[in-house]
Amino acid sequence: MKNIHINLKGMKEKNTRQKNKIPLIIKLLILALTILLNALSWNSHAFSDWYIANILPLWVNTYSRFFSIFPISVGEKLIILGIILLFAGVVIFLLGFLKKEKLKLLRRRYWNIISWILVCVLLIQTLNCFILYHASTFASKYMDTEGKDGYGFEELYDLREHIVERLNFLSTQFERDSNGEVIFNEEEDLYSECIKSMKKLGEKYPGLSGYYPQPKKILFSNIMSQQNLSGIFFPFTLEANYNTDMYITNMPFTICHELAHLKGYIYEDEANFIAFMACVESGNLFFQYSGYLNVLNYVSNDFRNNASVEEWDSRTLVTEEVAADNIFLTQEAWEQVNKTSPFNTEIVETISNKLLDGNLVMNGIKDGIKSYSRVVQLLIYYSCM
Repeated sequence: MKNIHINLKGMKEKNTRQKNKIPLIIKLLILALTILLNALSWNSHAFSDWYIANILPLWVNTYSRFFSIFPISVGEKLIILGIILLFAGVVIFLLGFLKKEKLKLLRRRYWNIISWILVCVLLIQTLNCFILYHASTFASKYMDTEGKDGYGFEELYDLREHIVERLNFLSTQFERDSNGEVIFNEEEDLYSECIKSMKKLGEKYPGLSGYYPQPKKILFSNIMSQQNLSGIFFPFTLEANYNTDMYITNMPFTICHELAHLKGYIYEDEANFIAFMACVESGNLFFQYSGYLNVLNYVSNDFRNNASVEEWDSRTLVTEEVAADNIFLTQEAWEQVNKTSPFNTEIVETISNKLLDGNLVMNGIKDGIKSYSRVVQLLIYYSCM
């Protein structure tokens, strides 16, 4: 009887070890798949293009549709959950030093859960973000760029003049409150107009066609404001989110920018360009104003860097209304952000910029945050079409 008992116990322990190996093997397979997908995308534009054309739409049409059902940003809630899990991990780690068996078991289970989360996060980030960085550019797909390398000062001058001219006219077309701020009475139609504008572009550029989910408001927009972020694309839920604190003239452009990421255009300059086209080709004057206003600084900064003193001084100036509307947040909104946030805005922005720059460089964009300004080249291509 004793030998039988020992054998049964040994068999039970062996079966337990074998069962424990199965989750480990699955994790390693997921990790191996993630590495393979990254290797393929880094080494083949064709693979990345094929993936965006054939596989990414499956995710957009399934779980992006599912998460669109919820009125809240699910991605934002996942970030909050992640922060809670992080703090829980610190507590569990410290309690583990008490050397009680139950606490040790809790710590093992916690790290097992965390390991599952990490491998899944890496896979989803790869599927919905990393691969997208290595696809063909929007310009190479849809614009005649043969023989065009850079642009001349005259083209830049003409582009800025056109933008300023349109802004000065459009700024007079809106009702304003006692503070001179634009009143947008169609805010309830903002989402549908953004989606309509993007789908209209899809008729001209097939890569932008198809389903678009409902944009989402960020609850903790004050934190986004401190990071100088107007919107954010969550690859884990395929949601397009925007900062509700920012001045209203930024909203159409920002929402269209984030929706562009859902179609595989992950480069910021390309998303800016797509948002510009969606806005200025809309029949809505407020959208047109938002489109021109949100590229003004990129073009003006480039013009200032290339113009002589005489050329800079002789430029056409924007009106006082345009200058007042060319802001991220109103002064009142900034005061509220700094009042309610426990963090210093300057520190938050510095950390955020370094993280964003590092992420872009890691994904093969050598000029990091500076790549945003490459939208000027795309705008000049567009003006010549």
